[in-house]
Amino acid sequence: MITQHATRNTQHATRNTQHATRNTQHATRNTQLSYKQLFCYLSLAALIATAGPEIATAQQSDDSLEEITVTGSRIARKDLIAASPVNIITAEDLEISGVNSVATILNELPSAGIPGSVDTATNFRTTTTGINTIDLRNLRREDEGGGRTLVLVNGRRHIGGSNGSSVVDVSMIPAALVERVEIVTGGASAVYGSEAIAGVVNFIYKDDYEGLTLDARYGGSELGGATEKDISLLAGRNFAEGQGNATFYLGYSDRGILRSSQRKLSANDANNSSFGPKGNFFVPGTGFITEDDSTGRWDKPLVLAEDGFDRNAVRLIRVPNERIQFNGHLKYEFNRHMEIFNETSYNRLTSYSQLEPSIVGEFISVGNSIANIRVPIDNPFIPAELRTAVLAGNPNATEFQMRRRFVEIGPRTSDIQRQTFRTVLGAKGDINDDWSYEAYYQYGLLTQDQTNGGVFNTLNFYNSLRVEDDGSGGRRCVDAFARDLGCVPINVFGAGSIAGAALDWVKVDNQLTLRMTQQVAALTIAGSLMDLPAGELGVAFGGEWREEESRFNSDSLAQSGLTSGNTTPNTIGKYDVKEVFAEAVVPLFADVPFGDYIGLEAAVRYADYSTVGGSMAYKGALDWRPFADLRLRGGYSTAVKAPSIGDLFDPGSETFRSFVDPCAFGGKGGPSATGVAADVYEAQSAQVQANCATIPGTATLDPFANNIRSAGGLAAGNPDLQEETSRTWTAGFVYSPGFVPGLNVTVDYYNIEVNDAISTFDAQTTVDQCVRQPDFPNNPFCMLIERAGPGEDVPGLINRVNALAINVADFKASGIDFALDYSFGLIGGEMKVNVNGTHSMANDYIPFAGGNTVSDQGEIGLPDWKVNTTLIYNIDRWRFGWSTRFIDAVNVENDSVNAFGTVSRYFYNDLQVRYFIDQESKYQVFAGIDNVFDQKPPELGQGIPRDVTGTNTAADVYDPIRRYFYGGFKVSL
Repeated sequence: MITQHATRNTQHATRNTQHATRNTQHATRNTQLSYKQLFCYLSLAALIATAGPEIATAQQSDDSLEEITVTGSRIARKDLIAASPVNIITAEDLEISGVNSVATILNELPSAGIPGSVDTATNFRTTTTGINTIDLRNLRREDEGGGRTLVLVNGRRHIGGSNGSSVVDVSMIPAALVERVEIVTGGASAVYGSEAIAGVVNFIYKDDYEGLTLDARYGGSELGGATEKDISLLAGRNFAEGQGNATFYLGYSDRGILRSSQRKLSANDANNSSFGPKGNFFVPGTGFITEDDSTGRWDKPLVLAEDGFDRNAVRLIRVPNERIQFNGHLKYEFNRHMEIFNETSYNRLTSYSQLEPSIVGEFISVGNSIANIRVPIDNPFIPAELRTAVLAGNPNATEFQMRRRFVEIGPRTSDIQRQTFRTVLGAKGDINDDWSYEAYYQYGLLTQDQTNGGVFNTLNFYNSLRVEDDGSGGRRCVDAFARDLGCVPINVFGAGSIAGAALDWVKVDNQLTLRMTQQVAALTIAGSLMDLPAGELGVAFGGEWREEESRFNSDSLAQSGLTSGNTTPNTIGKYDVKEVFAEAVVPLFADVPFGDYIGLEAAVRYADYSTVGGSMAYKGALDWRPFADLRLRGGYSTAVKAPSIGDLFDPGSETFRSFVDPCAFGGKGGPSATGVAADVYEAQSAQVQANCATIPGTATLDPFANNIRSAGGLAAGNPDLQEETSRTWTAGFVYSPGFVPGLNVTVDYYNIEVNDAISTFDAQTTVDQCVRQPDFPNNPFCMLIERAGPGEDVPGLINRVNALAINVADFKASGIDFALDYSFGLIGGEMKVNVNGTHSMANDYIPFAGGNTVSDQGEIGLPDWKVNTTLIYNIDRWRFGWSTRFIDAVNVENDSVNAFGTVSRYFYNDLQVRYFIDQESKYQVFAGIDNVFDQKPPELGQGIPRDVTGTNTAADVYDPIRRYFYGGFKVSL
C-alpha cells in the first residue's frame, strides 16, 4: 500500500530518529581517522563539555503534536502533506510485498524507469555485477547508470556503489530495517544538492527501537532456480532512564542463481555462435570449414547447428548475491539542547557472473597494434588438407582467419566482493523554544575486489601460434624473447587440443580493485523566524561540505589491453564541494474566503565545486487549501547534476573510428580522385560550406585519395565537463472528502526538462555537428577534433576525433501521477485499498541542438500507463494481501514497429497470507506467491532492442523468474 499523504505513519519520524555513540573510532580497520574526522570528534566533545549545569537541567518543551520533517524540506511541520509530491512506502507495504530487497519494490513503482542495474541484467557487466539501482522517470540513456536520482538514508547522502559513480546500490539497504521510504518527484537540488534531478528516494530506518524481532524467509521458483534465503535480527533497548537508546540490526541474505538454461525461453541460442569449440577456419572461395567428426578431416563446411557454440547453455539470467549486513544506531540525550547520535552500517556483498568461454581469432586484438589473431600458414599444427585448401584459394596467403571458442580455459567469470562502511556522528537539539540545530560528520567507504576468470594473454597466444622447428625434432615459438619468458606452442585444431603447459602459458586471471570514499560535514539550523497572521514563518539554513574520491586499479595486462577481457585503465579522481542553503515556509493567508490556508515554500542552494565551479538551484511552491477536504499544490524548481569522477577523470584508451569528412572538397561534394564508384562525398548545406571555408586546406581535401578513412582518438572522461541543469513543474491536488472517511485521492502533473546533459557520440556525428552547429567553431563537437595545419602533409585533414562526453543533450519527460488510498470496515474486518499509477505522456531525448528528437515514450520500460493496486484485508488474526501490477502495451522500438513488433499488456498478481499466532501479534507466520498466474515474459530474441543478453527478453522490466513461492515467520518480543 503506497500512500502519498499517510500521516498516521509518521508520528515517530523526527527528532527521535537518530542515535549517538563514542565508539565509532574502532568500527572498521578501513576507516582510520583523518584529520577532518579527528577535528569533528574533538569539536563534538567540546560542545558536550561546555553544555553546563544550567543547560543540563533545562526543561523539555511540551508540544501537543510532534513536528516531523518531510523529504523535500528541512523544515519540520505537523504532517507529510507538502507542496512537493511525496510518495510513501511503509514498512507494512514492504512486508506485504514479500520482497527481500527494497530494489525490487522500488523498481516496480509506476514512477520508476528502466533500472540502470539489477540482478537480472548485470551478468554481462564488467565491474557492476550484482548492483541494483533505482532510476526515476527514465531520465538516462542505456549506457548511463541512473545518476539523476538522488538516494538518501535518513535524509543524508549514501556513498555510491560503483567505480567513480554517485549512483547508490540500493541492495545495501536492509528491507527489514526500513521504517518507510519517501520518494519526491522532480528537482530537489535546492534542498539536497547534486543528482536530485528526477527526484529523491529517502530511506528512513527503524531506530529508537525497543524489543527484539527475528525475521526469516525462504523462497524459490516453481520452475527451478532463483532460490532466496533471508534471516535478520533487530534488537533495541532504552538505557539511562530513557535518555539513550541502542538499536542494532544483523541480516543475512542469499539470492540464488538463475541460469539461462533453466527457462525454456532462453535455454538455447537462437543461432549458435560461429566460434565453435573445434575451431572454424576461412578458406578463400569456400567459406569457413571445420573438422568432420565422422572422418577426422578438416574439410567440412561449417554448420552452426552442428559445429557452432550454444552460448545460452553457459549464461545466467540472474546473478547470485550473498549479503551480510550490520547496522547500529545509538543516541544519548543529555538534555533538550544536546543529543548526540551515531549511525553505523557495514555491508558485505559477494556476487558472481558467468559467460560463455572467450573467443579467439577474429575480433581479438593484441594491444593497439594487431587487430585480429590469425594463424600463420606455416604453423606446423595445421592439418594438411586445410593448408592445401587455403593456398588453393589464395596462393599468396601468409595467414588465415580463425574463429574458435576457447572452451579449454572455461567460462568467463567474475568473482566480486564489495564492502561498504558508513558512519555518521552528530549532535542535535533545541537552541531555544523556537530554534533547533543539527550538525554531523559522515564517512563512507566502498571497496571492491574482483577476479575475472576465463581470460587469456593475447600477446602470449599470438606468439604461441608462430612456431618453428627447434632443430631437435621438436617445436618452439619463433620469438626468442617470448621463449625466454616460457612460450609454449599451441595447437588450436580440435576441441580440447589446448592443454597442459600450453594452456598455462596463455591463461591469466585479471585482478581489479576499487576504493572509494565519501566525507560529508553539515550544519542545519531551523526554526520559526516570526509569527505572521496566518502562522509561523518557518525557515532553515545551513552549510555542507562534501568530498568524493575514487581509485580504481586493474592489473598491468588489463590496463594495456593485452588480455581477451575488456581494457580497463586505472581511474583516479577526487573533488570537493562547499554549499550553503536556505529554505522558508511562508504562510500567506489563513481562514479567508476560499482559503483555509495559502502558503508559499521557497528554497535556494549555492554550491562551489572544485571541478565545475559555482552552481545554483532554487525552488518555489504554492500550497493552497480552499477548504478542509481539498489541498491544491504546485511548484517550479531547478536542479543540477555535477559530473561524476568517472565522467571527469577516466583516462580511457585509444580508439580508431571511421567517418566521412563533411569538409572534403570544402563541403561541395563530388567523387574522390580514387575513381571508386562508392567514394563520393555528399554535398553539404551552404552554411556548412561557409564554415568549412574557414578551415585551411579543406577546399581541395580528398581523404579517400590519401587512403584515410578513419582517425585515432581518445575514449575517456572529459575534465572540461560542466554541470547538467534541469527545470521541473508540478501541479496537483490532495482530496480527502469528509463524507467518505478513510478516502484520500492525489493527482499530480510533472514536467521535467534536463539541459546540457552529458552524452557521448560516434565519430560521424562529431565531425558533422562541428560544422553544422550555429556556434561553429566554438561548440563542444569542434573541441573534440584535431585537424592538420597548413604546414603539414595534408592540410585540413582530421588527425584525431576524441570520444569524450560533452554537455549538449536534452531530456524531456512529463506525465501524471495519481493515487487512491481508502480504508473501511468489511465483514468484521478492515479493508485497505491503494491504487498508485503513472500516466506517462512524453519521454524525449534530444542528442544536441537541432538534432532529431528521439521519443522513447511507448517503448519497453516506458509504457503510457503503469498502475499498481494493493488490497489488504485484516480480520481476526489473519491478514490477506493481493497486489497487482499493470504494464500497458508497448512497441519494442518506436521507429521499427513492423520489424520488431509490439508487446501486449501485462498484469502481474501477487498474493500473501499472514497469520498472527497470538493476540499480541508477537508470533506470526506467512506464505505468498508472486506472479500467481505465471505470466511469461515477452520473447524478444537475441539482438532485438531491449533484450537483455542471455535472457531473450527484457529481464530488467518483465519477470523472468516466473511463479515464485515463499514462506517464513516473524517473532517480535
